Amino acid sequence: MNKKLFGTDGIRCNVKNEIFNNFSLNKLSKAIVRNKKNFKVVIGWDTRESSNPIQKKLVKQLKNNGAHLFIAGVVPTPLISFLTKQIGCDIGIVISASHNPYHYNGIKFFNRKGEKISEKFEKQIEKNFFNLNKSKKKFFVNGSSKTIKNPIQIYKKKLFSKLKLNNFPKKLKIVFDCANGSTYKIIKKVIPKTKINSIYLNNNPDGRNINHFCGSLYPKNLTKELKKHKADFGVSFDGDGDRIICSDEKGKIIDGDKILACLVKYFSSITNNKIKGTVGTHMTNAGLEKFIKKIGLKFYRANVGDKFVYNEMKKKNFIIGGEQSGHIILRDFWPSGDGVLIALCLIKIISDHNLKTSEIFDLYKPYLQTQKNIKIKDSKFLKNIRIKKLIKLYKNKYIDKNRVLIRLSGTEPLIRILVEGNNLSIINNLSKKLEKKIKNLL
Repeated sequence: MNKKLFGTDGIRCNVKNEIFNNFSLNKLSKAIVRNKKNFKVVIGWDTRESSNPIQKKLVKQLKNNGAHLFIAGVVPTPLISFLTKQIGCDIGIVISASHNPYHYNGIKFFNRKGEKISEKFEKQIEKNFFNLNKSKKKFFVNGSSKTIKNPIQIYKKKLFSKLKLNNFPKKLKIVFDCANGSTYKIIKKVIPKTKINSIYLNNNPDGRNINHFCGSLYPKNLTKELKKHKADFGVSFDGDGDRIICSDEKGKIIDGDKILACLVKYFSSITNNKIKGTVGTHMTNAGLEKFIKKIGLKFYRANVGDKFVYNEMKKKNFIIGGEQSGHIILRDFWPSGDGVLIALCLIKIISDHNLKTSEIFDLYKPYLQTQKNIKIKDSKFLKNIRIKKLIKLYKNKYIDKNRVLIRLSGTEPLIRILVEGNNLSIINNLSKKLEKKIKNLL
């Protein structure tokens, strides 16, 4: 195992990786608890077949090392972010690989404020993990575990209170694609049945069908069903429910950039200029940046990854930010991207206005973008200095007024290429040239 555990979003790898065996999870538990007394942990997991077995092993090891566990069950990642602060735990843990297929899994961590843990904390865990000797001696044997009763109801009560959500003025037909993931139960419990005619897709997880040609990675499935049912709006989640991609009544995909524009406009109108600006990423469409600046707000770009967006939001004291992929963070609610929260916000906006969904989201003209993914072996990338130099060189570089971004994925063994401009033929050709250049270096 390389001397590194964490990627962009916690620990993530193939389920066969040794990090998920009892010995490694015991070491990880010691590295997390660090011999502290009365150390409280809340834990939840997604629907993939490996998640429950992994959480059982991890709970056992954490208990053996003195931790007191609060078990939430199968819940979306943002609910653990919420519960960590709500219950007063030292750390929150989610067993999930987010948008990845079932043969991947991971471990995400939140601090006591419900925020993704800092890089400093990650490095401390890594240091503790790799410096532990092979002794099987335990720190404590006095841990405990307790199942949380109705965690979804606790979350719903708080959410509805903060949203001031009583009813929806307009009748709506909405399609929800749950990606066979952790939103499959919660969405039915938080969406009011009065005035909302809900149609649910991919909400029968079998352990292996999470994200399988469904959810936010495959929004065209949503648009197809939307047209079929003549619905007003469509929402698709990813496997762990921390992001969404939507569709209007015409079947047009509404990505995270379009969602962010809508929310910035809405909250600007109801918060007495509390919205000073917003944070996107290097993937954010330049059309959104122009729109934000046009309405008199500031716009900043962070590295790709919701924790980087959140850190930049804190630095600038902004309350809203997000990613093109659908991670949208509203700091006034909680410090995590939350697909269910954002879905409810958007439904409220659509219901409150006597406009079609397509009219509400038609706020700016996006620049054309083409994106490519190149599969690599981790070892090849680590040894390839030329690829690293290329990634550094093409970080928001402009070539004949076309923006280019080459980056390494933080969640999968991929090199990602983004080219943005006004002419589709030109950006496609430029993207192909860059793809060929990278493949020649591998």
